[in-house]
Amino acid sequence: MARQPKIRENLPAPTSAEGQLFHYTAYEAAPWTPFSGRKIAELIARREIEYVFNGRDNYLTGVQIAALVERYTVKPFTAPPLAIGRR
Repeated sequence: MARQPKIRENLPAPTSAEGQLFHYTAYEAAPWTPFSGRKIAELIARREIEYVFNGRDNYLTGVQIAALVERYTVKPFTAPPLAIGRR
């Protein structure tokens, strides 16, 4: 049987004032990101994203979660306007 990661209850949202500096585990951060907790843990292990290391565990702050979401957000493409008189 696989071990379930411990997830604390009543966590503040990463975008709230309290959540900006709150320390979330990879599995606690997952609901607010496009990734699973395991994928976030892998990204941290490969040092592909910013994280906080307290000497024993890895965490993400609310600011880092927001930056992660922004980094992987695909924005719609808009073609540049055509210049008048160019052929």
